[in-house]
Amino acid sequence: MKIPTDPKIVDALRVSSRIRGKGKLGGFAYRVDGTVPCIATAIHAGGRVREELISLMAMDTAQRYYEEDPATDTMIEKAVSAVWGLDSRSEYDLNRPPEAAVPVKAEQFWGNVVYNNPPDDEMVQKSLAKHREFYDFMGSWVKVMTNRFDALVVYDIHSYNIGRQVKKGIESPPVFNLGTGSIDRGRWEKVVEQWLRLLENIGIPEVKTTVAENVVFQGKGELCRRLTRWDPAILVLSTEVSKVYMDETTGQLDWTAIGALRDGLGRAMQDHTRWFMEALMRSRNTPVRRS
Repeated sequence: MKIPTDPKIVDALRVSSRIRGKGKLGGFAYRVDGTVPCIATAIHAGGRVREELISLMAMDTAQRYYEEDPATDTMIEKAVSAVWGLDSRSEYDLNRPPEAAVPVKAEQFWGNVVYNNPPDDEMVQKSLAKHREFYDFMGSWVKVMTNRFDALVVYDIHSYNIGRQVKKGIESPPVFNLGTGSIDRGRWEKVVEQWLRLLENIGIPEVKTTVAENVVFQGKGELCRRLTRWDPAILVLSTEVSKVYMDETTGQLDWTAIGALRDGLGRAMQDHTRWFMEALMRSRNTPVRRS
């Protein structure tokens, strides 16, 4: 399938190995190192909503915050390359296809009514333009990086509310849940198992680290689905962190725990990328291809 791109981003990545900035419409920020075949994403980290939409919303700031992934942008700070969302998923959700990205119906947002008065078509299109720009950016990264490397890894970092999963009957939701429902698990078995092992080694003060696969979420979001369709050589590791780093009811953050997650995930991503690149080189016994 055709991969959307932004020619300016493509050119910037080809000219310079390192770029940083924000989307022109302000929906996301990025810093990219083109010398390594990986990127970390925190697409639900943002909490901003356009002013024209606030007056239409039924959900207040605290209710929106509960459904967002606070501090996941901090958790990927030590990744070599990263892109993170700045807008709230209550405005548009980057992990859903465009036709379902703007939550005008309660069933699109876990049964929560987001809008008392739905946004008009012009407002919806403004939100979808940001959604489209994000995927143009990701497509640009993919286009350039697949010409340099045989395969790519996306560390897709999210967080989830523990209480909601307990109510569903999951007695002890894991600290880390890896969703592999949208990837070729057989093809990527060794790479996936290595990531799971690295997650097990992440320490968080006063928290017992537990890791599971497809227990809470199955990794079937739009980011994973779309990138996997673009190129089967792209592996998206959809990794959910339980909100052990905050009081999900009050919104109070535990910055000690967040710091531990930032450091632990940073080491895990760096070690995994190094292992992945070495595995690529061993598989064909030649240097990593670059343009």
